[in-house]
Amino acid sequence: MAADQSVLAHALAAMSIESERKDLADNDRIAVVASFGTSTTVARSLEAMVMGLEKCNYSVIVVRASDDSTPLRWSKAYSGNAVIVRKPNVGYDFGSWALALHIYPQLRTRRFVLLTNDSLVGPFESLTGVIADFEASPGDVWSATNTTQFFPHIQSFFMGFHSGVLDDPAVKDFWFSLRVETDKQRIIGKYELGFSQLLFGEGFAVSSGFASERVVAAGLNPSITGWRRLVELGFPFVKRELILNPTLVHDGGHIPEFIQSKYGIDPRTWI
Repeated sequence: MAADQSVLAHALAAMSIESERKDLADNDRIAVVASFGTSTTVARSLEAMVMGLEKCNYSVIVVRASDDSTPLRWSKAYSGNAVIVRKPNVGYDFGSWALALHIYPQLRTRRFVLLTNDSLVGPFESLTGVIADFEASPGDVWSATNTTQFFPHIQSFFMGFHSGVLDDPAVKDFWFSLRVETDKQRIIGKYELGFSQLLFGEGFAVSSGFASERVVAAGLNPSITGWRRLVELGFPFVKRELILNPTLVHDGGHIPEFIQSKYGIDPRTWI
């Protein structure tokens, strides 16, 4: 695959919809969940995310990036009604969101649109509080967290957009002009940091539900260093990479015990 190939062109060439539901629901609340997995078995965390969003009256699109096209296997407990879009593993989460924004253009003008991913383990409790914060936010763009790491920017694992922002010409151009990148630092720079730079440069009003200054010292990553504080403030998730590699932070080994004591859940069983 050429290094300068369009992410969207590559995804469109091999995408499919495997769910019974094919069309976008007539709903002002839409969530797109970007997911990656090498297994066809759906993690408990992804199931909980879909059902939690639907309980908050969101219609959900799951875009699953995988080079294995075998149908996904949901548990017997799954009661969701998501649209399941399959795509090749290209473009990471931003490529998955871009694909959904392209094949369902009407979602770009919906009143409340969430873009999230399965890098989070949880939700361990209702999403009502988090969703209410997004919907009540006065600006154009909302994120669960922001950070001053590298430079001030929103973190991309849970973002919300108010009416029409995703249909803005500059924003559409960002999503639909993504190019294939393989180096992780270039991906962070062009996708996550680049998207924040675009939003700030275009003058969009941006806010965060759990502002970094409430969570960590300047320059630190709230979703990593501040995992405990985020949970205490009401964000019912932890990052999957902390469960898989607790040595990333000094207190990472305490995460399972902390989540068990607060929610009665062992997060290691949700991955």
